[in-house]
Amino acid sequence: MKTIWNSQEQAELKNRLDNLQQNAIQKWGKMNAAQMLKHIDIAYKNAIDEIKVSKNPLSSIVSLGPVKKLLIFGMPFMKNLPTAKEYIPKDNEDFQTNKIEFLNTFQKITHTSVPKDFVSHPIFGKLSYEEWGVLLYKHLDHHLQQFGV
Repeated sequence: MKTIWNSQEQAELKNRLDNLQQNAIQKWGKMNAAQMLKHIDIAYKNAIDEIKVSKNPLSSIVSLGPVKKLLIFGMPFMKNLPTAKEYIPKDNEDFQTNKIEFLNTFQKITHTSVPKDFVSHPIFGKLSYEEWGVLLYKHLDHHLQQFGV
């Protein structure tokens, strides 16, 4: 499985982010590229407890070991899934500002975090370092695919 803990995969994600254009048209969903960058930044900041996100009511089912493993390691992210209200950008977002902010967050997570720095996920519950790495990779990859990069 691809993970953000792998330096080659980090470089691949950064390269794809470099290729993301402000006017890129999404293949699905409602967010534009600037909003997507803000959304992913919120999700990454939630992982390291810089932004609080309330627990999802489905967490009691989704956080069960076999279900969690299947969703993180076995299945691709589905298109147009609902997201936590805290993950939805509230403003008309600035592409360049959000890109720089996310790259800073990405750098912080991939270069300074250790397993104890991560909080419980709002739907998956407690995750291992390996699970966080795969999930964060898959989430970003999903949204980069959404914009064709």
